[in-house]
Amino acid sequence: MRVTVAVLTLAIAACAEVCARYVDPEKCTAILVGAKASATGSPMTTQTNDCGDCDFRLVKVPAKDHAPGSRRPVILVGQPYPRYVGEDRGPVYTKANLDKSLFTWTDTPAIGSIPQVNHTFGYVEGVYGIMNEHQLGIGESTCTSKLWTKPVSQGGKALLDITELSRIALERSKTAREAIVLMGGLAEQYGYYGAAWDTPEIAMDEAGEALTVTDPKEGWMFHILPDDSGTSAVWVAQRVPDDHIAAIGNQFVIHHINITDTANFLASANVYDVAKRNGFWDEDTEFDFTAAYAPKQPNQYSMTRRVWRVLSLANSTIGLNPFTDAFATDYPFSVQPDAPLTPADLMRFQRDHYEGTPFDLTQGLAAGPYGDPNRYSPGQVAPGGSFERSISVYKATYSYVTTAHPTNENKAVLWFGPYAPSHTTYFPIYPKVSAIPDVASRGSLHAFDMSKAFWLNALIGNYASRYYKFTQPVIVAAQLRLEAKALAVQAAIHDKALAIFQSQGDDALVTYLTNVCASFAADAHSGFSAVFASLVTHFHDGYIMSNLTSSTIGVQAMGYPLWWLQAVGYYNSSTSPASGSSTVLATVGYVVLVFLALGLGFAVGQHSIRLKGYAFIK
Repeated sequence: MRVTVAVLTLAIAACAEVCARYVDPEKCTAILVGAKASATGSPMTTQTNDCGDCDFRLVKVPAKDHAPGSRRPVILVGQPYPRYVGEDRGPVYTKANLDKSLFTWTDTPAIGSIPQVNHTFGYVEGVYGIMNEHQLGIGESTCTSKLWTKPVSQGGKALLDITELSRIALERSKTAREAIVLMGGLAEQYGYYGAAWDTPEIAMDEAGEALTVTDPKEGWMFHILPDDSGTSAVWVAQRVPDDHIAAIGNQFVIHHINITDTANFLASANVYDVAKRNGFWDEDTEFDFTAAYAPKQPNQYSMTRRVWRVLSLANSTIGLNPFTDAFATDYPFSVQPDAPLTPADLMRFQRDHYEGTPFDLTQGLAAGPYGDPNRYSPGQVAPGGSFERSISVYKATYSYVTTAHPTNENKAVLWFGPYAPSHTTYFPIYPKVSAIPDVASRGSLHAFDMSKAFWLNALIGNYASRYYKFTQPVIVAAQLRLEAKALAVQAAIHDKALAIFQSQGDDALVTYLTNVCASFAADAHSGFSAVFASLVTHFHDGYIMSNLTSSTIGVQAMGYPLWWLQAVGYYNSSTSPASGSSTVLATVGYVVLVFLALGLGFAVGQHSIRLKGYAFIK
């Protein structure tokens, strides 16, 4: 027992040292489709919220009236559960509705405030604001920036971050243009800070932000970063042409701008001056926003290649080179797709692992014998290298597609998928609902709960990825079946909703949409529960089981491909282990199992914004 405790103590100490050093960046991908490029007739946007420790709850924040002269509290950015505790954003966030078995939660303190408006709109939010009752939609992708600062509560002077700006935009805006001007103006007035500030290196990695912002008519790409004083902000926005699609993968994509063309560009007044006085731009050259404000990254292809992939999936003849410069200056800002894109197309894009390309993550030694596309964070032991970074990644909290309607705000739909896109099924959420179904609005990373969509999908993803080439076709078939069924009935649901609204009023409409939403969420959950049961039944312990309804079950070994056996040394392995190796392996294995069981990676060296790495025990 003493040996066990001693070894475990050493493991904890090793973890503490490595966790304090290693940071796993949280990165997201966003796509924006113009109105004429969309089969819906209105812009669409997406986001994969790729974050290993984020609060996965989807929440409806109700509309609210406010007393004249009141103030809106501003909170410090917080992404882990619970991202907010208080009375201002609906019942889900109140202490009464949190998991009290975990901790004695207290209200989230404000770090400042801004003047409140008389009325704020209802909206749906996750880690960031997503969509409001007037069909304003938002996607997000964190970007690197040469400039960074701290929030007012941490020794800086900036009050607002992108999570609060996205919420304020949804509370107060009906159009994309209004939202951008509002967010930019507030950031200039009160100061903007990024999601991290511990060290310059970490801070620069999170200091910039990009939002895709859509309304029923227009779609805009918005970039923002702190200014060089730490008290204001630099920002720019470019409209995506109506017949185009654009994408962003954690690096600014707006290059040359014309701020006199206000139909297509919006910007802060200091956009040129800050770049000039910091030596980011030589006036003898054409101004390039990305080249001026984004630092060059050693892993540039983790960013640029996702943009290449989205644009190439949308336009099969564009012929972009996947090998580009640090800022993808040879890529267009947007492209015209081969055909109008549907929500199902964007779901498919978000599930991509570069299949069928030279960068296919389901191929090669790193994918293992069964084509697992997941590439986990290597931790501190592997500096200088990298894997391909696909659009769909295992650590996604959720992903979604927002769809607006050209003329009727009651027909807006948010297609929401908890967990990684490749192992989720999207179901419709209507922004006008009074509440999000419990399957998506409750739960946390602190405790597994099969009744919550995130955990069910995570269970499927973690189990099925081991036998990916066998299990994924089953999952894809279920996804297509469930999503096609939901997509097919939307027109009928909207027609009935309109009839209810005209005959019974808005309250009856909200009740109807809330009930329909709950039904779709339940169908998705029960459908994927059946998928998990089927996967475990048919694929387990290296076997493929068949003829399950006959008297004799078919059992076939999955086997290993020849190339993999050769690569791992199957044909030249030693049968004589080194002296003492079995003891060492047993001890290390025991420590690792205990370490994982206790979940120490979530407790040691924890930062409220970042997911920490794990120690590798040698």
